[in-house]
Amino acid sequence: MSTHNPAPTRDTSTLIQQGPGHGLAVGALLIGAGLWGCFWIPLRWLEQAGLHGLWSVAFIYLGASLVGLVVARHHLGWVRRHPGRFAGIALTSALSGTAFSLGMIEGDVVRVLLFFYLSPVWAVILARLLLREPLTPQALFALTLAMTGALVMLWPTNTGLALTRADLLGLLAGMAFSATNIQVRYAYWMPLRVKTLAAWSGAPLLAMGAAGTLGIGLTPDPWTIAVALLVGMTIMTTMTLTVQVGVTWLPVRQSSVILIFELVAGAVSAAWLAGELLGPRDWIGGALIVMGGLIAGWRRSR
Repeated sequence: MSTHNPAPTRDTSTLIQQGPGHGLAVGALLIGAGLWGCFWIPLRWLEQAGLHGLWSVAFIYLGASLVGLVVARHHLGWVRRHPGRFAGIALTSALSGTAFSLGMIEGDVVRVLLFFYLSPVWAVILARLLLREPLTPQALFALTLAMTGALVMLWPTNTGLALTRADLLGLLAGMAFSATNIQVRYAYWMPLRVKTLAAWSGAPLLAMGAAGTLGIGLTPDPWTIAVALLVGMTIMTTMTLTVQVGVTWLPVRQSSVILIFELVAGAVSAAWLAGELLGPRDWIGGALIVMGGLIAGWRRSR
């Protein structure tokens, strides 16, 4: 999910400051990408245990936020001084995390991941619209490839447009993720641990608010809630940290390729555990999306 992350600020952990070494950075990135690709497993387990997806998102991100609050406890002055920037990152990240999680619960895992993988393309478009960055021939080629891949996957069938609600959630998650990256990139002066706290802390409020608006009640099952909190405190924090370490200390051309392992992990786990298999058109469209995303990511890194 975290295809592009900002460089760490000076307050990050000793490990990130000193650098973990190439082998450890690759291993961390593989672990993080693999966890993101398999994130649907605890989400669907919680759903089957009676915890609605919105409440699962709320408690998972609440667990991660508690850890983030402890880590950033000495830097909370940044939140008071820059509440608008903190709230902006929290809002778009919450929208991304909530949409991504619900899509993974409802739809085909790999399709949701592929539509989310359009996020580098949305970042190029947002940078052009908001930051007036030029569209180079390479960027236009990346956009063309990715959009062609999306059209291949969504081309109408006999029953209509091949677009599900889960696909839309994946698209929305990728767009919101790109908006988050734009904000994080230009908040370079804000400590990384504060930005990470912002990225986690908005989802509980958004998910709880949506559940309340939709009239989705919370089943008072303390054990299931405890599992959701534990998933946030362990899995969510681990896959966030490992991806940050990997993309910080590896060249973008290498980290972008390694992050494709997220798709591999999602495809293998979904086929093995859920019996989800994609058709030829999905694979062709997905390959075009991945190539477009890689080209867009390399372009933006330069």
